[in-house]
Amino acid sequence: MQRDIIIVGGGIIGAAVAYALGLRGMGERVCIIERAQPAAAATSRAAALVTLVRDKPNLIALVKESYSAIARLEKTQHEDVGRHQSGALYVAPQSHHASMQALAQICAEHGISHRELDKAQALQHAPWLKPEAFDVAFFFEQEIYCDPYQLASAYLRGATRMGAKLLHGEVASIHQGEAPAATTQAAKAGEAEDGATTKPATKPRAAQGVTLADGTYLPASQIVVAAGAWSSLLAEPLGIALPMAPVRSQYLITQTAPHFARDGAIVLMPEIQAYARPEVGALIFGIREQHAVAANPRTLPADLSRLVFDADNPDGFNDLVENADKLNRYFAHFEQTGIAHHMSGPSCYTSDGALVLGEAEHISGLYFATGYNGGGIAFAAGMGRVIAELIEGVKPYTDIAAHRPERLGYFDAFAPEFLQHCATSRSNKTSG
Repeated sequence: MQRDIIIVGGGIIGAAVAYALGLRGMGERVCIIERAQPAAAATSRAAALVTLVRDKPNLIALVKESYSAIARLEKTQHEDVGRHQSGALYVAPQSHHASMQALAQICAEHGISHRELDKAQALQHAPWLKPEAFDVAFFFEQEIYCDPYQLASAYLRGATRMGAKLLHGEVASIHQGEAPAATTQAAKAGEAEDGATTKPATKPRAAQGVTLADGTYLPASQIVVAAGAWSSLLAEPLGIALPMAPVRSQYLITQTAPHFARDGAIVLMPEIQAYARPEVGALIFGIREQHAVAANPRTLPADLSRLVFDADNPDGFNDLVENADKLNRYFAHFEQTGIAHHMSGPSCYTSDGALVLGEAEHISGLYFATGYNGGGIAFAAGMGRVIAELIEGVKPYTDIAAHRPERLGYFDAFAPEFLQHCATSRSNKTSG
């Protein structure tokens, strides 16, 4: 069978798309193209919180699909994805009580249970917290975190068992051509009574294939760009401006300490825009910088270990110092706890907080799955299902109108002002 579905990128999003296609009987049509080791780039640099608690219901639907996929991988394929159902503890001063109640209400409407705890109960889940730092605490017991590399590898193994092929190579360009008449007629036939379609009514162009860096041409009628921070480089020559940029996402791992319980909860501190989770007797923690840094996709190295977002602050410790007072208010023994590791990488943030998910407006068969705003591990299976359903020709299971890849029209997606706009979006993020 001809492999007429090409997925560009073998990170967790590309692997999840391939897995979703396999579940729908299309695995033998799929070729995943990855230029390096699968899931070794941004995926492996993620904190891997798979959190249902969101203030946008359409994002909750995506994470629920990831929960279902993880359960399927564990139960039917006996995969170990490093899942820890630790629950998530939200702690904040009294001034945040109303906003936390509102968030809990949204979640309750979507089947996400919670309990409001007193301080003693909260400290049982996170004994490293300073009790004087917070007045209210909400606990969401369903929340989990995973090992990002293990989870991505499980999606990939599942996809290959269902017939998908993994090809080592680098996609240099995507080709388009005149759309067959049948494609246009099918798009018109799929138009709903209210004028909404999963595909625009007129599609004069169609995906044709890709050319690899070594000159090899691979034909394909369906192409999924899941190349993360590098996606804009493939979109721009086609006249498509993706509303996203690679923004530095970083976290630190402390030295091990007895007050960091291995079975402790994920902790979110909305007041200071910080989070923490256990990591083998230590603690991973991150805080959203007041002045986040974006990179131009054209300057990204293939090897992320060589990526420096800010030459004046290459290890990110300036941000830790800048926020030390905030962290010290919440973390007991913060000043005495050593930092063992620092990790950073490009996370794709959009200028408006929505994802980049769906089909191109004027090129049928070309899809984008990126712009995940720091939630790629959590959204992966949901994004994969959406793309698989679009390729299958059915209406996606959740509303993706807000995530249209070309919702901002055409603009210079590499302009410094736009890149900074995306960085600011990360700085201002308060939920999920």
